[in-house]
Amino acid sequence: MVTFSDAKNGERTCVLGGKHLHSVYNPSREAEQFVARLDAGFNPSTVFIIEPALSYCLSFLRKRFPHARLCAIRLVHDFVESDRLWDATFYAGGKNDLAETLYTAFGEESLCSSLFFAWPAAEAVFENQTKAIWQEIKKAMTKSRDVLGTRAYFAKRWLKNSIRFCTFLEQPAIIEKGSCDILLAASGPSLASSLPYIAKMRERFYLIALSSALLPLLTCGITPDLVLSTDGGVWAKKHLALCGKQTSHIPHAIAAEGACPQNVLEKAPIVPLCYEDSMEKELLSACGISAMSAQRNGTVSGTAAELALTLTDKNLFFCGLDLEKSAAFQHTEPNALSLCKETSDNRLQPKETRIAFSACAPAGALDLYRSWFQSESSRLGKRLYRLSDKMHFANNLGAIEDINWVDFEKKCPECRGKKPALHLSAKKSPSYRQILRSRIEQFAKSEHFYQELCPVEMMLKKRTSSEAEKASYEKKIAKKTAAVLAEAERLLHE
Repeated sequence: MVTFSDAKNGERTCVLGGKHLHSVYNPSREAEQFVARLDAGFNPSTVFIIEPALSYCLSFLRKRFPHARLCAIRLVHDFVESDRLWDATFYAGGKNDLAETLYTAFGEESLCSSLFFAWPAAEAVFENQTKAIWQEIKKAMTKSRDVLGTRAYFAKRWLKNSIRFCTFLEQPAIIEKGSCDILLAASGPSLASSLPYIAKMRERFYLIALSSALLPLLTCGITPDLVLSTDGGVWAKKHLALCGKQTSHIPHAIAAEGACPQNVLEKAPIVPLCYEDSMEKELLSACGISAMSAQRNGTVSGTAAELALTLTDKNLFFCGLDLEKSAAFQHTEPNALSLCKETSDNRLQPKETRIAFSACAPAGALDLYRSWFQSESSRLGKRLYRLSDKMHFANNLGAIEDINWVDFEKKCPECRGKKPALHLSAKKSPSYRQILRSRIEQFAKSEHFYQELCPVEMMLKKRTSSEAEKASYEKKIAKKTAAVLAEAERLLHE
């Protein structure tokens, strides 16, 4: 327990376990010296201090970093009275996933422009807890780096995909909310054992298939009510392309920035999805295409769960949500990507080598996806269940309960309520090419466009205090923008 007393200069100080958290002579002077010693090589957007105790350092931080948000990461609740002085306060420990909490609150750009420090006395008193916090910060920074890198790599492709989406979309549709249970199918290995049950009880629920689970479902004669795909990579559309004409009548929920075969856009009813922070929203709006809002969280499974929550007030059941490495196939077979890779198998590099390499590869992405579900489990777990045929998962998803098909029959004895209904929207204007060209030209003059297209360069430009470096980043941004606009113009002339 923290005990408080007066320092020699009359200010409050405190002790925990016989160790002082502030100077017994002049706490303010100690805090001033701490801030003066901080090594900051750039202009931070946010400064975090791990357990600043009575927060004497706060006023000096505001003088040194006048434009930054100042945040405290607390280890104990004894200093709650000073929490209101900070721009934000976070408490470590308990059931909270600090890494995911920080990422959700600040996002990748802000975290990559942040500084993190620990109050020295607190770091000595709470040695183990501080080490754990630094690990959480590392996780948050790793995710931020990876997401920012993904955005930088895919920004051009996302814009091109959005142009193609608006260009070839023939049957835009919207979904009306229903009142029945929803089953979602991902392609984790555990899906295989659930396929017979899905087929047997097919009429009890509305079935949403992630694109990677589509082929296994169709192979078992199971037709989903909706197929969902959001990934922008060229490999993502292979799951849809391989099914070909089999899916032309099935409604698809597709992110406009996602990779989708042209024939699917032309033949299938499409529910456009868009993220609030994306360029695609501007293009869809300009073309008069109604879209459903989607939540970006790094994993299509998370996007699917969030979407399903908006489509019903009943329960959600998720099959194939393994979120862990497998000793054999990483997905339920047949899998479109595996079928494509089989053409390269040979005597010296057989299928077994490919499977073993996949099984031994790092599980970094799966760890991030699992972390998201765990951090959101208190909210999702009220209606979402992970469903399998008595599968014993090596991981848990927090408050999201694992159930088997016996439990499912108890929770969903019959089809209850109506299924979400699909309604075709009015077809887009035939002059979409000129509309897109005009909107892109307008959008290209905005700060938002540069932020979406060149997130790394924009972040580094804001971080630096060197005018020469700022000018260098501006040149890089201008060059990349010109190249992308030229590519967009070429697409609009196809």
